[in-house]
Amino acid sequence: MDIEGRRRVPHIEDGRVTTTGRILDLLRTQGTLSRVELAGRTGLTAATITHAVRRLIEGGLVHEVGLDPQQGRGQPRRLLELNAASWCAVGIQIDRTTTTIVVLDFAGGRIAHAGLRGSGGDGPDATIAALADHVTDLLRRNGVPQERVLGVGLVTHGPQDRERGTLLTAQPEPEWLEFPLTDTLSSLLGLPVLLENDATAAAFGEQWAGAVPTDTFGLIYMASGIGGGVVVDGESYRGRASNAVEIGHVALNGGSARCVCGNRGCAQAEAGPRAVVEQVLADAPLAERLGVNGPPDGTLADFERIARAWHRGDRDAAAPLERSARWIGQAAVTLVNLFDLDTVVLAGPAFVTAGPLYRERIAAELELRALSRALSRPEVRLAANVDTAAAIGGALHVLRTIPIGARAPGTSSDVPNHISAPPHEGAS
Repeated sequence: MDIEGRRRVPHIEDGRVTTTGRILDLLRTQGTLSRVELAGRTGLTAATITHAVRRLIEGGLVHEVGLDPQQGRGQPRRLLELNAASWCAVGIQIDRTTTTIVVLDFAGGRIAHAGLRGSGGDGPDATIAALADHVTDLLRRNGVPQERVLGVGLVTHGPQDRERGTLLTAQPEPEWLEFPLTDTLSSLLGLPVLLENDATAAAFGEQWAGAVPTDTFGLIYMASGIGGGVVVDGESYRGRASNAVEIGHVALNGGSARCVCGNRGCAQAEAGPRAVVEQVLADAPLAERLGVNGPPDGTLADFERIARAWHRGDRDAAAPLERSARWIGQAAVTLVNLFDLDTVVLAGPAFVTAGPLYRERIAAELELRALSRALSRPEVRLAANVDTAAAIGGALHVLRTIPIGARAPGTSSDVPNHISAPPHEGAS
């Protein structure tokens, strides 16, 4: 019970995913399952599953939707399904050049989606205030009552202090360093807010979408910068402080460009969208022909102009993209060798148009240099939701993590009228 005596169904307790949390995860990814199937997939006893499912049904979070048509003999098995209308979650991916907001229902279905300008040169106060306004407006326009919203997953680049909800970097501007992002947004919206790394969120989003045919894979995320994530046996690898797999700061052999982190030769400095744009800007006639202008806040827009020119067959536009892709391929080799991976997923707005080129070049590097290539051919895949995977993952992180009321909104007078984030988060 919470401090007001109202029952709750937490997803995570003492750093472990609870039985109810595991059931909700399975139903969210599989759609419908019987109690027998839940017991088989979790390894829990039938009695434990029956008790947990009863609680979820009483709480309005799960309902029965008929009998299993594939079942043979024996007593008919009733299929269970999440009550998609019970709760919603908001996911926000914010970058210097782009912002994406999604609203998902309790089953993970998309209710709404919006693409906005990035943080640009605005400070964190103005940026977070604008985000709160956009979220409020998006919910209103789509008829989503705020009391149905479980929380917000705010997805940014790293490094982060996820517990305090702050960035540990002075990017994109010095005032962002240790600014209370989650506390500020939570205060404006009246909702709990969780901070998540963009690449980790994108990896989780792709895993939930069922787009990756393995439970162990790496992900390269590229917006205005480059990030990385790894899922091992179905769980995100976070490291000591959830700042693991910063592939954008892998030092590349032969690299020399100065990086924002203070080092030289990092993948982000050599191969990120800004490096591609600057290479085009160095050729004034090419930049003019492609319409590349060069302001930092327009990096992704300029990168997209280059990518579209490549897609139209412009070889001059292809050259800087191919150079970038080869550099990232070198970083991907390090990622694959460190974690013994055979699958790498590409996600992020920079891959919307240029994704096929990067997939081909990165795959070629892995086939040539990955240590595991003799055992199995490395596979490089584009994300199913290439531009929105991180925002989707942020919303799903909320659905899996924040404790929820034992009854769906409107089903009983004992519905909690506030939701509080947990003091800590368990494995996700």
